Amino acid sequence: MDSLTHREQSSRSAGRQRQRTGKACEECRRRKLRCDGQQPRCSVCIESGAICEVNTQRQPRGPKKGYLKALRNRIAMLENRLPAQGSASFPKLNTLPTPLTDEHDDECSVSSPSNHSESYPSPLIVDNTTVSESDTSLLNTMTSATSISSIPSVGLYSKDIIGTEPISEFLQAELNQLYFDRVHPSVQILHHRRYLSWARKIVKKTSRRSLQYAVWTLASLLSAQFRHFQDSFYQETKRSLEQSYLSGDSNNGVDTEEIQAWILIATYESMRTFHRSAWMSAGRAFRLVQLMRLHEIDSPTNPPLPEADLIETEEKRRVFWLAYFLDHLLSMRNNWPITLNEHVICTRLPAPDADFQSGQPVLGAFLSEAIMDVMPQKASPFNECVILATICGRSLLHAQQYSVRFVYGDLAPNWIDQHQWLDNVLTNRLQILSQYYPSPTQICDPLLSFAHIMGQASVIHLYKGMEAVVWAVDKEAWVLEYRRRAFNAAQEIVRLAKGLTEFNYFKVFHAALKMLKLPLITERLTNVFADSSSHADPIITVRRVPLRQSWL
Repeated sequence: MDSLTHREQSSRSAGRQRQRTGKACEECRRRKLRCDGQQPRCSVCIESGAICEVNTQRQPRGPKKGYLKALRNRIAMLENRLPAQGSASFPKLNTLPTPLTDEHDDECSVSSPSNHSESYPSPLIVDNTTVSESDTSLLNTMTSATSISSIPSVGLYSKDIIGTEPISEFLQAELNQLYFDRVHPSVQILHHRRYLSWARKIVKKTSRRSLQYAVWTLASLLSAQFRHFQDSFYQETKRSLEQSYLSGDSNNGVDTEEIQAWILIATYESMRTFHRSAWMSAGRAFRLVQLMRLHEIDSPTNPPLPEADLIETEEKRRVFWLAYFLDHLLSMRNNWPITLNEHVICTRLPAPDADFQSGQPVLGAFLSEAIMDVMPQKASPFNECVILATICGRSLLHAQQYSVRFVYGDLAPNWIDQHQWLDNVLTNRLQILSQYYPSPTQICDPLLSFAHIMGQASVIHLYKGMEAVVWAVDKEAWVLEYRRRAFNAAQEIVRLAKGLTEFNYFKVFHAALKMLKLPLITERLTNVFADSSSHADPIITVRRVPLRQSWL
């Protein structure tokens, strides 16, 4: 008995001796042999004559932090989906329907890929629910552990839906690069490195996932190769945003990524001429901007920001001002009241995009300072667009206030003075565009081209607002001079629009141009130019074409 006990103890001690602490050398790992850990060379390396190296920087094994929790949550979500899908018959494949309430401008719409969608693969769609790549891979791992194999096929891997593998990392990288090449020059609200730092992560917040799909939606729209993906990406983005809205807690804060996603979706819907849907999506963005109080980022009552948050703060400024710009464009297009009022804004204008992407802490001016500045220190076409939109917004507000005052019999005696002040400010901005910025025909800059078009459109919009009270102004020569300038501005818009045809189609700011109804301007002015050639005095031609013909 004693000898047996001694033998067991010796075997246990020998077993403990074999469990050597430390790491095996690379040669033993490659040959899958036990390394004795002798120094300077182990016995295996001595016998084989190999170099004995131990890698001390090897990554620890096991799943990443938070992965198991996310995996459990995704398994629970899929288990809840499966009973409903198992009892249903083979679902009808869904593609994105055109909003029934939208009014389409067929002559200026981006060609729809719906007639080609059957021959191309698209992301996974089941019962109005887009299944992401991570969910699909999870279904594969769960097949042996659950009863998925016994459930009737629901078309998750039907060749009619995808035909190829789900979204690969290569495709994601291509779409991200397409966005920053073709969309970002016009919609500068994302920091390139910051976006890519979280876009590669498997587990991400719902708001970031929505933003990622919104990025892919616009990228696929402006890609001849991936255009067949746009409908599915768009549907998944809207589903994810609505899900975030319905499941959100009123006590929780709003993420900047959620506002960015709504702005990109509104831009996409404008480019597809879903104007009513674009207005509703933009309205969501405007309310979230107000909820986050982005109009007072630089208020003196706010505490100073740490240096680590400068990029994030600058990104918020860009989100606010793009929402402000879209608000004014939509209001100008439809003669609507403006949502984001300039008189309560205490947020600086965004820095130039080059400084923003490089992380340089450059502070822009406040809007009121920039409007009166005749010598801008930093050239920024987007800031010029914001200033011009503000001038148009003031003109729109004056015209709307005049109509209300007329109803109540309270006509403002200084209306002409206000109009002339706006005219002087607009004239100064047009001079700054011509002096401090290159010609849009020299470089391919979509924002610069649009700033020049926006400047001429502001002239027309300013004088269009004047027409609402032109009958009350007893200065016919003054009115005729304004109409002559509006006619010249319309000619300049046509000239600039013709110059856009020389640029790459994918690098033109389509969304903003359609919000300004630029195709309607060029079409309706064709007959005007034909008439002007038969008259010696262009004023006669201008008087035959009233401004209320919706040039804007």
